Amino acid sequence: MTTQELSDAHLLAAVRGGDITAYGALYTRHAGAARRLAYTLVHCPADADDLVAETFAKVLAVLRAGRGPHVAFRAYLHTTLRHVRYDRVRRDRRIEFTDDMSRYEQVLSRYEQVVPFHDTTIARLERLHAARAFAKLPERWRTVLWHTAIEGEPHAQVAPLLGLTPGGVAALAFRARERLRQIYEREAAGAG
Repeated sequence: MTTQELSDAHLLAAVRGGDITAYGALYTRHAGAARRLAYTLVHCPADADDLVAETFAKVLAVLRAGRGPHVAFRAYLHTTLRHVRYDRVRRDRRIEFTDDMSRYEQVLSRYEQVVPFHDTTIARLERLHAARAFAKLPERWRTVLWHTAIEGEPHAQVAPLLGLTPGGVAALAFRARERLRQIYEREAAGAG
């Protein structure tokens, strides 16, 4: 028998046994009814789709844990969908939108006094990536970046060293910085 020919009870037992394709058959069989119910509970189609997706995910987790229905899957699904909707409404009621921040000024002032955390490990790793990226640049680009970005020398002062005009130094420095950024991103992503 194919999964479409099996009863809900057989499919539920298969899901509990670890067969996800059986849950796919249950989804195909009952998703339309769940969407219709969701559309009656919310006004936005996107919210309805989110509600259906969250409901099916919750029911799957319950079934994998060995709980949930053995028969009457649709009734259980609809009940779960309504509960998910009610939970969202309760959660949304607790959210307060206001322009008046005076009630929160004391809390905010405590956070303003917090010193930002500086992670030395991350800083060391970023320096390592930067050094590796810099070492991969051609010598001429390393030179222009060293003199303009690190030493802060003006383009006119670096031009004779590289045999370029000040505008040529600016263009070379721009290309070198862009290439350094690309290599750094690759290094940081682990593809270096």
